[in-house]
Amino acid sequence: MRLRPQSKFIFAATLGLAFFTLAAHAQLINVNVSQQATFGPFTGGTNNVVTNNGSVNTTEVITTGTPVATPFSITYNPLTGPSSVQLNTGTLNTATFVFHSPTTPLNYFTSVGVTLNTDFNNDGIYDLTQNYTLSLSPFTAPNGLTGVNYLIVPQQFFGSVVINGLTYGYASVVSNNTGTLFDGSSTTSAIQFQFLATPVPEPSTYALAGVLALGGIVVLRRRTKNDSLMTALPV
Repeated sequence: MRLRPQSKFIFAATLGLAFFTLAAHAQLINVNVSQQATFGPFTGGTNNVVTNNGSVNTTEVITTGTPVATPFSITYNPLTGPSSVQLNTGTLNTATFVFHSPTTPLNYFTSVGVTLNTDFNNDGIYDLTQNYTLSLSPFTAPNGLTGVNYLIVPQQFFGSVVINGLTYGYASVVSNNTGTLFDGSSTTSAIQFQFLATPVPEPSTYALAGVLALGGIVVLRRRTKNDSLMTALPV
């Protein structure tokens, strides 16, 4: 089947927009992350304290326990600065929490809330606010070793955020968000983002692509129908 010039133009335009859309979904997102962490009231425990609470781009240490005990500690470390993440497949780490348990932990809180404000383009305006709950509970192994169960619970898993003027969908998870720390052990958890969608091209462009695709189908069907009629006519 041979296409008329008009049909070829519509078909090529449709394919071009399709490839443009695919290219948009394979792009890198450039970010320059800045973050603020603010820890809320503690539930349970005594002598709980947070250093630099509510500061921006600064490591903060959450300690628990009595003055005579080596405290259980959680160290928040923001991962700031320029970075790139690939749309749909890449993962962006924005912060880590290092949990450290002393030998025979004596006293620690049950839970504490933390609010993370994240600025993805470092313009001084927070693009996203997320809330988490950090929970601790005692644990004793069959061999007598004592430990602490930890859990990080995010309150938002999905949403959208504007970065450098473009709106992206995101999924947010916490790697290594649950586990048990035995005497003197440490573990690291990370706040991670995966960006899922972007309006590049704009929704109007997607609509245009759909119209062009539909137009191409109509033209091709008409062309096919005309060819069939021409073939059926007696010579």
